[in-house]
Amino acid sequence: MGVFNAIIERVEGKKEDYAAYGFEKLEMAALNTFFDLAQEYDGLDNLYIVSVTVPRVFFGLQSNLYLVDPKTETIAWVAESDPVAGRTEIKVPRYIKISEAPYRHGNSYIVPIHGKKTPASHIFFHGSRDVIGIFEVARADDLGDAQLFFIQKYVNRIGYNMYNRFLAEQNIQHLKFINNLVADIEHNVIVPNMRYKRYFRKIRKYLNTNKEVEGEFDNILDDLKSQGRSLYAKMSEALERMIMINRAIFNDQEKIEQHYKHTSLFLETLLRPDHFLLGEYILKKTPCYFWHDIILPQLERYRNRLAQQGIMIDHIVKERKASEDVQVKVDKGLMAQVVSNLFSNAAKYAETVADSSGKKNRKIDCRVSRAKKFFGSGHHGVRLDVFTSGHPIDQEDAAHIFDEGFRLTQRDSVEGSGHGLHFVKNVVEVHGGIVGCEAVELGNEFYFIIPA
Repeated sequence: MGVFNAIIERVEGKKEDYAAYGFEKLEMAALNTFFDLAQEYDGLDNLYIVSVTVPRVFFGLQSNLYLVDPKTETIAWVAESDPVAGRTEIKVPRYIKISEAPYRHGNSYIVPIHGKKTPASHIFFHGSRDVIGIFEVARADDLGDAQLFFIQKYVNRIGYNMYNRFLAEQNIQHLKFINNLVADIEHNVIVPNMRYKRYFRKIRKYLNTNKEVEGEFDNILDDLKSQGRSLYAKMSEALERMIMINRAIFNDQEKIEQHYKHTSLFLETLLRPDHFLLGEYILKKTPCYFWHDIILPQLERYRNRLAQQGIMIDHIVKERKASEDVQVKVDKGLMAQVVSNLFSNAAKYAETVADSSGKKNRKIDCRVSRAKKFFGSGHHGVRLDVFTSGHPIDQEDAAHIFDEGFRLTQRDSVEGSGHGLHFVKNVVEVHGGIVGCEAVELGNEFYFIIPA
């Protein structure tokens, strides 16, 4: 009701303002005509013409309209009320300058055109001022104060409409750029990235060949053993080193390949052209097992990072029985990133705590459970809980923890953007699920529930 009441007050204030303005019927008709035609005609050029022709038709006023470049603050002429055939440009007079308030010069009355002050102003208009144009009324020396006041109010309406039209045009250009960018990413990133599959296969083939060579060397060593101990020892040492290097390369190659698979999955899922075309996450659902196909790969991915912090996950993996796995139909790539975000947060924010016996530990945990009839009769859900040890989050903060940009003040020292949990919320809700956060003993539990 707060917003509703505020708007009611604003409407009542405007009603009083217009009563105080005392505009004549012809002036109100001019304002209404401008509003109607500003909606009727598309494009900025048409809006410029409407702006200068309404005063001409209603009051016989000659006028010029100028635009201010927000980056350079240079002024350019764009429209006049009495165009001359063949003339496409007028030199901007020296007396036309950027000013916060109206001013006179000779017979002219010059009024700055202000845009609306909104957060978008800082994105689309880079200048320090909010003056987006200038409106000049020529031969205005005969106009009284009431008429000049009307011109100011009329120019305000021009400013609001120009600003909104600028934003619309900018948005169209931005959307075109984004769509072109996605096409470029697909062509220059996604497709070339797929070539790594071939390289990984070739490396694996070379490594397997090395293993065969190891076996051949082993046979040669057997023959050398009886012929010379010194040569045999040298060859044995060389073979041992070769085996150690090969095993290390095998290990690193597997890690690189796993990283490649995760990165490729995330890139291909996040940069899907349909997301950008339709302005929302577009799901490509496939049947999969919730634990085995989505959670377990992310646990393994974070295993080393967690181990470096003294957090072991072996018990989580061992406690999970394959027979208990739940089948879901989800966008596997997006859901994998949801789980990854939860584990990433757990790795960053897990704190050392002491239990009731005084034993200190730093841990994360996760469990999957069925949520029977959670989405209605016959419509079951599956729930993932991720526990992180640490200071319990109070209820007020927990209510906003999934909001865009929200961060807990006591965790400002930890690097983050406040975007990860908002992404989690978006993706889960697109899947028809819910998210939540609960303070529990010795920590906090982040969870989501999606249809099974």
